[in-house]
Amino acid sequence: IMSAREVFVMKKMGQWKENLVTSLEIPRDLAMKETVFTVTGKHQAVVCNYRSVLRYEKEEIILLTFQGKLRIQGKRLKIPMYTPEEMYIEGVITEIILEG
Repeated sequence: IMSAREVFVMKKMGQWKENLVTSLEIPRDLAMKETVFTVTGKHQAVVCNYRSVLRYEKEEIILLTFQGKLRIQGKRLKIPMYTPEEMYIEGVITEIILEG
């Protein structure tokens, strides 16, 4: 259990980091390790800032992100290209769930 002082210090550290990101004009998603996913229609998605691939099957891809798990379901799913920071997913995407 954290004391009130510890909670206060943690909040201050979070505010400090937010202020630093704002003043340096660093994109928030990069600085705060937020996952960004962009879906184009039902056939393509791009995921940036993910940690690892937990499951890769034709009907489901599960990625570990810094916020939790990102579950992508569909048909004929494939990953034609990826880097440590970015991943392209193609197929018939039917559902995307972010499990926090």
